[in-house]
Amino acid sequence: MRKFLGIVLLIIVLLAFLWSIHAGVVSNRSRIVMKVSEHANIQGREPITAKAYQRLLGVGIDVDWMSFNWVNHYYFQWRSRGVNVPEYFRREGFSNVRIRVSENVVTNKTALTQLGEVVNDTLKAGLVPVITYTAPELRANPTSKSAQEHFVQWWKTVAHYFKGYPYILSYDLLIESSGNVKNYPGVLNRVYSQTIREIRAVDPYRIVFVTPADVSSPFCLNELNVTNDGYTLVEWHIYAGGPKYCTYNEGYIEEAVSAVLNWSKRTGIPTWLGAWRPTVYPRISGRSPTPSCPVGLELAFSRAMVSALSKAGIPYDINADTRFFDIETLTWYPSEREVLEIILRYHPPRREQ
Repeated sequence: MRKFLGIVLLIIVLLAFLWSIHAGVVSNRSRIVMKVSEHANIQGREPITAKAYQRLLGVGIDVDWMSFNWVNHYYFQWRSRGVNVPEYFRREGFSNVRIRVSENVVTNKTALTQLGEVVNDTLKAGLVPVITYTAPELRANPTSKSAQEHFVQWWKTVAHYFKGYPYILSYDLLIESSGNVKNYPGVLNRVYSQTIREIRAVDPYRIVFVTPADVSSPFCLNELNVTNDGYTLVEWHIYAGGPKYCTYNEGYIEEAVSAVLNWSKRTGIPTWLGAWRPTVYPRISGRSPTPSCPVGLELAFSRAMVSALSKAGIPYDINADTRFFDIETLTWYPSEREVLEIILRYHPPRREQ
């Protein structure tokens, strides 16, 4: 009897051991499948719809790696040493980077190559790259035929260069409708239409953003003439330069969000707040200066913005990398640690897919 019980016990132990191996294999296989799925998603081998892309954006940051000479210098200096700068932003918790480009890539092929390297670095880091153009010619001279044609040609050049890139890469056509162009919604509609037509001829399913007039105001959305083709989003701004005079209005924030949600519901086009700044900074170049507004104001304003946008399910980017990250030393400014923690607490409501 004892021998029989011993055999039974041995069989039970053996079965338990085999089951643990099976469970481990299944669990490991699940993790592998999940990682493969996530990798495929960020690589964007299949077209991504506008609504799906909106969910991928999360919290991002505007970066000046291709717009400020001194930032560009340090970016590529570090790159030459094998450092992937975008990885610092991914590790900090950002989901996307809005890459602001000021160079004329139509004639400056070095700048176009550098932009390609920045996009590659961003993809390698697992971030969503969004290219946006500062368009100085169009913003200064919106009625100029040559400025309008240059804008279209700039994006046509970019579309051809990045043809075949993962669909996670997107194009935000205009950094902001500031300057003289803010009063020309008709010009914006015309150049957007022409530009999107050129991009679609090269890349039919690439995500494209357009922005309304009057400094990308959410209250000018109704002036936009944009077709909902399933791959177009709208990018808008409030408090892009921070709370003016160190004051802010929660009612204004709610009104802006409400206007955006109503417009989006009517048109079916998702939106994204492409730039807001936690506080006002002095206009100086170089390292991040001390904020002009009290820390308490900065924190309270950031909480109000994050709360309103999270409830609405609207992703956002903050303005900008040089205010939070010292690219010369590859370190985050300790003075901005608390506000960064608030900014990265974006928790949109769960929605049925």
